[in-house]
Amino acid sequence: MVFKNNFIAVVKSGGRILREHNGEVRLPFGSEYSVLLKNKDSRKAVASISIDGRSVTEGRIIVDGFSEVELLGFLEGTRVRNKFKFIQKTDEIVEHRGDKVDDGIVTVEYWFERAVVEQTITKTYWEPQPYFYPTYPYRRRRWNDGEYWLGSGTTGGSTLCNSTTDTIKDMGVVNCYYSANIAQDEGITVKGSEANQNFNYGNTKTLEEQSNVINIVLKGYTGSGVKVEKPVTTSQKVQCPTCGRNAKSSVRYCSNCGTYLM
Repeated sequence: MVFKNNFIAVVKSGGRILREHNGEVRLPFGSEYSVLLKNKDSRKAVASISIDGRSVTEGRIIVDGFSEVELLGFLEGTRVRNKFKFIQKTDEIVEHRGDKVDDGIVTVEYWFERAVVEQTITKTYWEPQPYFYPTYPYRRRRWNDGEYWLGSGTTGGSTLCNSTTDTIKDMGVVNCYYSANIAQDEGITVKGSEANQNFNYGNTKTLEEQSNVINIVLKGYTGSGVKVEKPVTTSQKVQCPTCGRNAKSSVRYCSNCGTYLM
């Protein structure tokens, strides 16, 4: 779970939230997963998701204030047809598709709606009077013009958008030369089993110019080099590989023998 500026991004597998540590989430190769976005602000947020350096949303997703949206897989138009599947990156895969610096990284970029600021505007009305010209001040509320997006929603009320007034910049992908020395914990995301998730159109007010970015790195091995056999969820206790004692998921070192647990 990564929390930043009233916005949360988590990876789920098997319907359970996976534990994050230092921006990394560990799950077995071959696992299917989803990305859950949660907005803790009263304003709407608009998010785009990229995995392995390429967009998987074909635009942006609207997350209403104090609500959440779960993306099950690759969004094509307004439908998700295939789930996200995490597989190990092998020499054969690298030789065929190349080795990319963004492989294994889930990137969530999001924007909030601009905050509405009440302004006091004074106007002068001139009326014919024999000796003076009085002024009549009044107050009004100035609202930002709305921006409309091609959006969408699912059972959870989620919405996808693709700006009609703004240009979405594609994230650049850097290709690396083929190398047989690939870290064993590296993986990539491919199309998994079929899914049926539909989105609808939606709209927002004017968005803030400055975006925020959350990165989550997917790993198939633990920090000690042990292959992950089952997803590490937030509800699981961690067992020390040295002495076998259980510890809370937030604990980094075994209280008994001092072994690093992550």
